[in-house]
Amino acid sequence: MIIFIVEVILINKVMASIEQVVSEIAHSIQQANSVPVRRAIRLSVIHNRNKLIRQSFEKHGYTDKVLQQRFRITLINCPDGDVLVDGTRIIKRSTNRVPRPTRLDNNLPFLSVRTTGVHNPIEIPFVKEAGSKFYRHLPGMCRTISYDLINQYLYIDITKNSDLASIGSVIIESPFEYPTIINDEETVYSGIKEEHFDGDKTYTADDEFMISEDMIYDIKKLVLDEFNSQVIRETNEVPTPNLMK
Repeated sequence: MIIFIVEVILINKVMASIEQVVSEIAHSIQQANSVPVRRAIRLSVIHNRNKLIRQSFEKHGYTDKVLQQRFRITLINCPDGDVLVDGTRIIKRSTNRVPRPTRLDNNLPFLSVRTTGVHNPIEIPFVKEAGSKFYRHLPGMCRTISYDLINQYLYIDITKNSDLASIGSVIIESPFEYPTIINDEETVYSGIKEEHFDGDKTYTADDEFMISEDMIYDIKKLVLDEFNSQVIRETNEVPTPNLMK
């Protein structure tokens, strides 16, 4: 009788953590116990991840949806200025600094900035703060609402008598340089849990990182090609022998 043994391998269907990628690269260069080396590799992984995302956008004109994140940003009112304030505009600003988006070559900070909601969201156009007052003079354009990103704060310019003058939060969607895990918050108006960013970062190096499975090989290759193991990286830690050698 011939018995066939079938081995079932369960694949973890989650994204790799940055610590996992760093550990694999550090072991491959036989410096797994060096803290400075692991820090340098970690920065290189983040750098090359954003580099691949930008290169993909340059080639195809879009960013993969699996690499995008969606955050709800709380807004507060802020003064419009001290000179020639006519009172016809309302300026809102994000409560905290927003996550820094990956730099793309479309000259837009985010892929999407819109009002909250699923059925009736309103897309908010990007207009530089210095030129927002002239936006209404463009043919076919209105001056209802626009946004700008200044010093990593999100600013919203709204017409005072507009229905949008009472908005308290907006949605930003894009790939980000340092993807973070955001605590869920149960909102009062919807009764559901949404992604909320108010500066409370819970991300650690052992959490899932926004690296898709097909990007790991390219990131490892780029890191190993750029990494110079001959550079001496010293620290005050007590050296321990590498048992993997």
